[in-house]
Amino acid sequence: MLLRSSQHKRQTNCFAFLKAIGSLIPLMDAEYACYYTREIMVILIREFRSPDEEMKKIVLKIVQQCTATAGVEAKYIKEEVLPPFFKYFWNQRMALGHRNYRQLVDTTVEMANKVGSSEIINHIVDKIKDKSEQYRKMVIETIEKIMKNLGSADIDSRLEEKLINDILYTFKEQTTEDTVMLNGLGTVVNSLAKRCQAYLPQIYDTILWCLNNKAAKVRQQAADLIQKIANVMKLCSEEKLMGQLGLVLYEYLGEECPEVLGSILGALK
Repeated sequence: MLLRSSQHKRQTNCFAFLKAIGSLIPLMDAEYACYYTREIMVILIREFRSPDEEMKKIVLKIVQQCTATAGVEAKYIKEEVLPPFFKYFWNQRMALGHRNYRQLVDTTVEMANKVGSSEIINHIVDKIKDKSEQYRKMVIETIEKIMKNLGSADIDSRLEEKLINDILYTFKEQTTEDTVMLNGLGTVVNSLAKRCQAYLPQIYDTILWCLNNKAAKVRQQAADLIQKIANVMKLCSEEKLMGQLGLVLYEYLGEECPEVLGSILGALK
């Protein structure tokens, strides 16, 4: 009855019916959950293109709930849901609204839990170098959460190379004073672990460039990045590279900004 009602209701009434169904599906047995997910997904996909911000948030939440439910198959999500999902939700506008930004990231991460990390990352990796910095941040935050949850086992060599190259680019180009890019790069490097050895000289060059930057926040993040990836350099037996970084950091002990100096001292540990 709720499903039939939601098919005919619009706007405010539809919100309530969709919320109710979305809350019930995770409580169902796997067989029923699969059936009703397919039924409600027809309505949800129709609403993907809705201009209403509240509807977008509700739809994203229900898609997250349905995706996480046992019995809902990865093949169905991959073939029927992902194409319209990325078409209508993954855009610059969604990165500008804080509430929908957060819900979109959470829903995308849940989809990765269902269909695998590479399937989702391949859809968004080309957006890492988007002209909108806020959009780039949303992409990198999503990738960070996915790789923190699932690791990098199904990330192939082509994708790993693009991830490292593009995130290093955005790390150097960032202008906002937050840690999204720093955390994203740190998580990717630690997730790839020994596979990251070939990229360590490139990362080293990026750190040196950032340490020489005029902006104190950029210098601070360069030192913080050393802390985040030190274990990977050790794992890759890059003692020589670590020694070079240590010498560079000693040269910066005369740093005037206390926050940057604190990060440099932390990196020397």
